[in-house]
Amino acid sequence: MKIDCVFKAERTLIDCYNLLNDINTSDSLSGNSTIVKKYEDALAQYFNVKYAIAVSSGTAALHASIAEIIKPGEEVLIPVICVPMTAAAILQAGGIPVFYDCDIDSFKPSLESLSSLCSEQSRILITVSMWGYPAIDNQIIEFARKKDLVIIEDTAQGAGTKTNNKFEGTIGDIGCFSTHEFKLISTGEGGFVLTNHDQYADNIRSFAHIGFSKTDNSFGYRSGLNYKLSSLQSSLGINQLSILEKKIALRNEKISLWKEQLSECNHLEFFNDKYNFGHNGYSLCCTLNQTNSLNASTLAHLLFNEGINTDTHRYKESLIINYPFLKKFYQNTIYTGELKLDFPNATTLMDKMIILPCHDEIYTKDIEYASSVLKNILK
Repeated sequence: MKIDCVFKAERTLIDCYNLLNDINTSDSLSGNSTIVKKYEDALAQYFNVKYAIAVSSGTAALHASIAEIIKPGEEVLIPVICVPMTAAAILQAGGIPVFYDCDIDSFKPSLESLSSLCSEQSRILITVSMWGYPAIDNQIIEFARKKDLVIIEDTAQGAGTKTNNKFEGTIGDIGCFSTHEFKLISTGEGGFVLTNHDQYADNIRSFAHIGFSKTDNSFGYRSGLNYKLSSLQSSLGINQLSILEKKIALRNEKISLWKEQLSECNHLEFFNDKYNFGHNGYSLCCTLNQTNSLNASTLAHLLFNEGINTDTHRYKESLIINYPFLKKFYQNTIYTGELKLDFPNATTLMDKMIILPCHDEIYTKDIEYASSVLKNILK
């Protein structure tokens, strides 16, 4: 049996029919189509925000948002547990990523770490909803407001997750989402930005539309890039949004089955289980407890040998600072001076975390088989 953490997103006949119909009736196939506007309106309504801006990727969403806030050389606080694209967007916008530690039992920022790192050059605080788990709360917002930081939520993996009945990506100032093939809202490639701020919305849309000026109805008003999403992808997005809640429910059923199958495995703990939040079911994170001497990478390799490929193994999940392009960066900047690369909570967490898939192509028999293998390894 082969179980993978990557998959082919479900495509329904309704998706295909609506796509063909939109191709036939659309005023344009470009990013200026009325279908794109319809998609953006649907996103804004679903997530209960004033503005939604469809873009070509989650990375584009981050880059456009960061570029509209910072000046070159300003600092952006970023979690050390995140994906390379988050850090890359900061560098492309001319910012300096300053990595912070997480809490010991969540992906939320450690307030102690933030306090030690925040400086007069800090402009943005980015939180990241890794594997659909919440990354922001009222304490984080209060800290950011006191320090005059703009909060950008990287919600690439968190579409549909709720904290205190509010969607991740709508709690801070700006939410950046991905609609890549593996996300819960899938348009193949794509992303979107959510915000309630008029000026942020205008500036980010202009940046993503090659510096287009709504007032002058022309390009060249300012610098920008072509980050528009096509009408074809927007058509897919409209249909995907309509089945998002169904997808979340199905994924949470799989999480429940994982937990049931692994309930008697004394060496595993379910991550973040003590918090009350609405998980979108992106993946199930578990941690090896202190009674087991294995680390996550060794366990992931053993699972891979049994035909079970997890995020931990496929992406060699570790702290973001271990990626080569960032090693080169922080060896030549402020990290050679007063800032130290010390992340005790995140290091402990990632050394013991295994990520179990819950996507469209994971079925009951897969969970039963993988659970049996996992329990056998850990017995």
